[in-house]
Amino acid sequence: MKIASISELKDGLSAHLELVRSGELVVVTDRKSPVATLERIAPGTLAGETAGLVSEGIAAPRKTLLDVQAFLTMPPGRSQVGLAAAILDDRQEEER
Repeated sequence: MKIASISELKDGLSAHLELVRSGELVVVTDRKSPVATLERIAPGTLAGETAGLVSEGIAAPRKTLLDVQAFLTMPPGRSQVGLAAAILDDRQEEER
């Protein structure tokens, strides 16, 4: 079992997730008080909400693990509109 403060978890999230993937339990503390645990989800196990989304056809279960390094080295996406314009468009759609 690994104990990590919130700041340690933030600074080394990838390393902590690797511990979790290998079966290690990580206890997260806030001012030395335990507040959460991170534990590995057994392959093929879906949480209740996720299972509902899958059964409704909204989501699909993952087929492979995410290659974090490949994801982090991907070039940033290109948008034709700025962030502010995209937010305003989204808000206007919600109002309709």
